[in-house]
Amino acid sequence: MLEIGATAPDFQAESTEGPIHLYDDYKGKKNVILIFYPINNTPGCRKQLCEARDAAPDYEKLDTVVLGINPGKFEGHMKFTAKHNFGFPLVFDDRWKIIAEYGVPTFSGMMVSRCVLILDKDMNLRYFNKGMPSTAELTAELEKINQA
Repeated sequence: MLEIGATAPDFQAESTEGPIHLYDDYKGKKNVILIFYPINNTPGCRKQLCEARDAAPDYEKLDTVVLGINPGKFEGHMKFTAKHNFGFPLVFDDRWKIIAEYGVPTFSGMMVSRCVLILDKDMNLRYFNKGMPSTAELTAELEKINQA
């Protein structure tokens, strides 16, 4: 796992909204919430991503974007997005490269653990939570980051 304060690895990947290049798209422009989640269209993942969707206007006010990351298949990501209209990209990490580079825990290498990371505009890791933090907790962290 990356240490708090460490520079996050850059990545390029396909998503439900087209290609994502972390540094080119967001460095110096936006904070980034990375939501690593286990499986598309399960109750816990649906709840977490729908909460992020509903909080998007609050995050946008804090110069923040959300990216969901999961090793699922293209078709599964597209169906999940179409069904719930997330409004943010779900990134395809089918080779587990981003998961490995970020040191996100897995269950016996078979399923990614639910984790939320916040990167500041310089792409430094400022927050890590293995679980499902509340919108209020994430908003409070973003407010701290923006005041620094």
